Amino acid sequence: MKTPVALPSFAALALLSGFLLSGCAAPATPVDVSSACASVSTTTTPPTCERPYDTGVSVRIPETAAGAVGAVARGGEVFVTSTGARLAMSDSARDRVLEGNAYASTIYQAQISNGTVTEVTPVLTVPSGATLARALGGAVLVGEITPYAGADVYDTAGSLPVVVALDAAATGDLLHGTIANATSAVALSDGTCAPALTAAGSKNPLQGTFTSSLQLSRDPSMHTSFDDELVLHWADSSSGMGAGFFPSVATLMDADPLAATWEVGQHGNPVSGPGLVLQRSSAAIDTGRSCS
Repeated sequence: MKTPVALPSFAALALLSGFLLSGCAAPATPVDVSSACASVSTTTTPPTCERPYDTGVSVRIPETAAGAVGAVARGGEVFVTSTGARLAMSDSARDRVLEGNAYASTIYQAQISNGTVTEVTPVLTVPSGATLARALGGAVLVGEITPYAGADVYDTAGSLPVVVALDAAATGDLLHGTIANATSAVALSDGTCAPALTAAGSKNPLQGTFTSSLQLSRDPSMHTSFDDELVLHWADSSSGMGAGFFPSVATLMDADPLAATWEVGQHGNPVSGPGLVLQRSSAAIDTGRSCS
């Protein structure tokens, strides 16, 4: 007697026909992210990047999945794969990554159709502090700060040299820093010198609760969707902001570089606190050389 052949159920046929008619592909094979960072915790879902790599590419996606794994670039609207491809997102994918602003700390496996990301699945979480510290930790920022004009007003047309030294590691989601030339001149290894801000006398921008201590934090979708701002917090709880140095998760994949300049404007009223224009310096602070 011949063994009866099992026929697929109506439910299975319906599911199969649905895939065929819609042109959908079967779910992709899960990505192994166990070595994506120097330290990965698998006790969470998805796994968490506890410490990105200190050198080279900070978050490393397996080459076998590189073309379909990525993150949302700074400013949103674009999904960047670990190979650098920049892809549009469908409305449904866009809505998905915006849920709880998850895009700011998530690497996704994407389903791509005709060059558009149509569906995303979280594969790795990168905490905000880890992203901030890897992108900017230990950096020396140089540039200009607006001088004090009196009566709680700052002169946006003027400028004074400023040097900001950032801590190497974050504390939670915050990266602390110090205005290095607040009270004494600072020499840099490239031979330049930033005079002390106190030398500006009454124009010294560090007045009252605007002190040499500051903190940086990432604030995704601050005002509107994908309005990604790097926030500078002053001691008086006021803050300034600018998008240029907001590091996205894609930044850690070397797929979304920071801007050359970070323009920081005070929240609310731009003349109510110091404004800054900063660049990352390749020079280090030279503590062995004095200048004025």
